[in-house]
Amino acid sequence: MPSLRWLLPSFLALALAAQPAVAAKPQGAKAAPGDGPQGITNLNPIALEYGVNTLDNFAPDGRTAIVIRAWRDNGNAWGHATYMVMMKPAGGDRHGWNLVSVEAETPPGVAEIVRDSPHTGEDAVRSVVFAHGTVEGKPQTLLLIATRKIGDSVPDPAPTTIAVYQLTANAQDDNPVGTTADTFRRIRNWQTKKPYCSSDAALATELHIPRPADSEAPETADGCS
Repeated sequence: MPSLRWLLPSFLALALAAQPAVAAKPQGAKAAPGDGPQGITNLNPIALEYGVNTLDNFAPDGRTAIVIRAWRDNGNAWGHATYMVMMKPAGGDRHGWNLVSVEAETPPGVAEIVRDSPHTGEDAVRSVVFAHGTVEGKPQTLLLIATRKIGDSVPDPAPTTIAVYQLTANAQDDNPVGTTADTFRRIRNWQTKKPYCSSDAALATELHIPRPADSEAPETADGCS
């Protein structure tokens, strides 16, 4: 009779072979460049010069827009750029070029212009980017804004909010009161999980888009030194 000492390795091999295979845990896929969270993909920032920018195919329906980007000097670090968007309404003339409003941060109401706040350029407080992208599978024109809530010192890491606005044409036959023929409506709004030292870095990291060409924030994910 064979010794049990010699049979034991064979029994162990058979037992191991009979164990069910364990599937490897799937690794989280990294977002592709230009892909943000919450169903926003293929983001492509729209380059704007200071002055008057005429942009063909600005709207998803192919309409042209005029975007005015003007610097408001303040004699210190609190100068800022202002942005005003104009389009011709889809449903008719209505005095030609119409102002495109932006949903107020605290509804109800609308804003007629938006502004950024680059501060020194290294520690931007508020960043504004217009972009084309896809929302829930449909091409859209978007306005992306990152805002840091500053505490005691501007350069310190600060809680940051990302807001995404979508260009929307209001129904002309409704003749909506208090708004404009076209408006940017807020469709996403969230506070980032980590603080940022630059709103430019916040937009780049959270939405996977390039930083503005004039950003001077450190090349770190949070914009901190």
